[in-house]
Amino acid sequence: METGEKINKVLDDFGMSGVKAAEAMGISYDTFRSKKTGKNERHSFNEKNYQDLISFIKELTKNLD
Repeated sequence: METGEKINKVLDDFGMSGVKAAEAMGISYDTFRSKKTGKNERHSFNEKNYQDLISFIKELTKNLD
């Protein structure tokens, strides 16, 4: 599975908005939208984006009882 597909699956599974996903990845919403469309190879999700998203989710779940 490609990185973009993995990110889209996580976003779907958790029902995350683009705004929250962009925040989690440390990128602007405009950059997120550009990467999500994937029309330009220079602007596609990478492994760091995926790891940032997963780290964000793990950090938030630590506080659940």
